[in-house]
Amino acid sequence: MRYRKYLIIGIIIAVASVLMRPSKESANNRRDYADIQSEGVLRVAIGYGPTSLHVNDEGDMEGFHYQLIKQFAEEHGLTLELIPEMDLQKQDKLLRDGACDLIASGRPLTLYDDSVLRHTHPVTVDRQIIIQRKEEVNDTLCPHLKSQIDLAGRELCIPQGSPAKQRIHHLMEEIGDSIHIKEIPQYGSEQLMALVAHGDICYAVCEEHVVNAHIHQYPQLDTSLPVSLNQFYSWIVSAQSPALLDSLNAWIMRHGETKGNR
Repeated sequence: MRYRKYLIIGIIIAVASVLMRPSKESANNRRDYADIQSEGVLRVAIGYGPTSLHVNDEGDMEGFHYQLIKQFAEEHGLTLELIPEMDLQKQDKLLRDGACDLIASGRPLTLYDDSVLRHTHPVTVDRQIIIQRKEEVNDTLCPHLKSQIDLAGRELCIPQGSPAKQRIHHLMEEIGDSIHIKEIPQYGSEQLMALVAHGDICYAVCEEHVVNAHIHQYPQLDTSLPVSLNQFYSWIVSAQSPALLDSLNAWIMRHGETKGNR
């Protein structure tokens, strides 16, 4: 039933994303805040999930990042045009191509070169953790991991384009051994949790805020092994939109919205 729920939500949002994408003509035009104000529309790429964007049982849109950027748009007299997209690399391409003005999904602060894409001030604090089945429900194919040293030679699954990839590479240097990384396209952290819970994959790396939102559904999962320390996460804008970046930063600072484990 959970798989069916995710499939239905994914299909609905995928169709909506096609209908809500800007035209090719506008997609080739990178915009700054003055252009956005002139049109009155803020185009936002956003993931879908419990903390980003989801539809509740009443059919209303919810999610921490959605509510936050919606508040920014309303206070600045802008209409919010959403482009739901799970694939992080596709989100980046939308922004680089000018098809959106902002990525409203949390990204670690150290991820990008400032000459291309820029971070806003932090909006969340989070960390990445290993998802595995509890020791008592594991089998010989998926040995239980008790420390980061145990990751040597193991395969970790992550969403395609996930910033966790960078952290895993650093971890390989720290433990002096290889870790195999498998990027799963079109799947977010919550879907990877389900795959681990049902034994389809052994291990995944997920953001702790996503884990906290879903762990009650999967009592067989162990989420006690961290991959990273707490990190600041922010939204992303184009380096060619400095005025938009300044407006977002001033608004974030004024509202004091940095939150832990959202």
